Amino acid sequence: MDGDVSQLKSMLLKSGKSITKQRFFVFNELSQSDKPLLLTELIRNLNDRVDKVSVYRTIDLFEKLGVVDRVWNGFKSRIELSDAFSPHHHHFTCVSCASTVGVESDEIETALQKLENSNGFSLTHHSIELRGFCENCK
Repeated sequence: MDGDVSQLKSMLLKSGKSITKQRFFVFNELSQSDKPLLLTELIRNLNDRVDKVSVYRTIDLFEKLGVVDRVWNGFKSRIELSDAFSPHHHHFTCVSCASTVGVESDEIETALQKLENSNGFSLTHHSIELRGFCENCK
C-alpha cells in the first residue's frame, strides 16, 4: 500500500496536484475493495470522511490521470484502480444481479498479443466484457 500511495503522489505531482486527505481516502477505499465499486457504494463507504461532490471530483481527476478505470455494465459503471496499481484483468458481470468479478487470464493476453502481431497493430489498452450468470443466479 505504501508503494501505491507513493505512486499516486507521483502521478498527482506530475499533473501539478497534491494528495489531499479526500484524495487519499478515496484512493484508500478503492485499494481496500476486492471488487469494482459503484459511485454510490464508494460514497456510502466513505461516509462522513469525504463529501459527495469531492468524491465525484476526485474520481474525475483520477480517471484523467489514469489512477482509476471504469468497468461498464450497460449504462452503469463501477470504479476500480487502474492497471498501474493492480495486475491487468478483465471482468465477468452477472446479467441478473450485476455482480462483477475480476478475472486474470494469461491465455486471453497471449491470444490478444497474437492478434496484435498478425494485424500489425500496437495495443495500448484493452478491456473485454464477459457477461453471463454468476454462481448464485445460474
